[in-house]
Amino acid sequence: MSTTIENKKERNIKFTILSAIGIVLILLGHLDYGILTFGGLFPYYSYHVMIFVFVSGYFYKPDDEAHPLQFVIRKAKRLLLPYMIWNAFYGVIVMLMRKAGFGIGEEISLYNLLIAPFMGGHQFGLNAPAWFIPALFLLEMCDMAARVMVREIYIRITGKKSDGEDRSTETDPGTEAYTKKGIDYGKCEWIWMALYLAIGVLVVYLAKRGSVYDWYKLPGRLMLMAPLFEFGRLYKKRIEKADCIPSCIYFPVLFGINLILTHMHGGLAYSVVWVTGFAGSVLTPFITAFTGIALWLRVSVILSSALGKCVGGQNVQLKNGETGSDQAVWLDRLKELIRRCILAVGGNTYSICMHHLLVFMGIKYVFVLINRFFGACADIDMELFRNDIYYAYVPMGISCLKLLYLALGIMLPVIVAVSVRKLKSQKT
Repeated sequence: MSTTIENKKERNIKFTILSAIGIVLILLGHLDYGILTFGGLFPYYSYHVMIFVFVSGYFYKPDDEAHPLQFVIRKAKRLLLPYMIWNAFYGVIVMLMRKAGFGIGEEISLYNLLIAPFMGGHQFGLNAPAWFIPALFLLEMCDMAARVMVREIYIRITGKKSDGEDRSTETDPGTEAYTKKGIDYGKCEWIWMALYLAIGVLVVYLAKRGSVYDWYKLPGRLMLMAPLFEFGRLYKKRIEKADCIPSCIYFPVLFGINLILTHMHGGLAYSVVWVTGFAGSVLTPFITAFTGIALWLRVSVILSSALGKCVGGQNVQLKNGETGSDQAVWLDRLKELIRRCILAVGGNTYSICMHHLLVFMGIKYVFVLINRFFGACADIDMELFRNDIYYAYVPMGISCLKLLYLALGIMLPVIVAVSVRKLKSQKT
């Protein structure tokens, strides 16, 4: 999840849209609001986290393997450092809330500040959705270590690069040119995909047997995420250019696959963080992750195409008195507004993931105050309010009001992210 709207994502509106859709699906999952599950055929928890694993794999740069230490430092600064700061912030918030009678989260401690984020990330409750950030960091570190190790073993065994050139001809084996002229990463991605998928299948098999528990969940979730990380790289290297199946065939195939799986196995949702809840065969979790990602990836392609096209027009007089060019200008403005909103959401998924449950809690507290001072919202469950971070109260059970949670859960964290960036820029 990006902390800023990076240049590469500004140039790739397709993946910015996909990231924006992914974070919306995560919030809808936490609200238990299934408006985008297509009747349960695409349950959020069967793929929404994997969207971000896929996106991270897509933007992975093989050139980083030439400088692994720099890669680790850069990722730690971008992912772990902000996480640890916000984790300490939420530790203090939860400590104060527990003193006020809430049952959310655990006591602040060195373990919950430094170790628990890697063991599940639910230590303080309000930032529980951000468990993904330390997990992604560890996954990228493991992937980097595996690739560097394989590359070095290959070179030591053969004494040559994969193109047949002797190693001694390269003065600096750590340069970018060496990485590009060495092992053909494009051809290797299918091998890595098969390897990571085998690892993922193994962990699902072990989890279904009850063998993935306690500390074993740490490597388990990384093994579960690995195939989708590699799928991102494989898509970029081999599949993206060939992704030309007509949508009239593409969408029915995806819906047909999930319809068959749902009929055979029932619910398709599972927990990535806890490595539990797998239905069907050991391949089912990965099939549903692939189909879910493929669904919204094609939607992103369609939307990016629509937003990317400049609208022209002749000065044709219309019934309302406007000219065709006038309508084109307004349509362009609307597209630009939508584009800016998508960039804001897709470029600040880190902040949205980190803070949306705190926003949800604030909305619920407003309803509590309304009940206390005006007597309305009498059906709010105070026990759930104090103890269940995922309790989303809506007056009189009107489920569409959950869209209020969704809107503010996106908007306010984006404002926080923009404000933090402005403060940093002022200091520098």
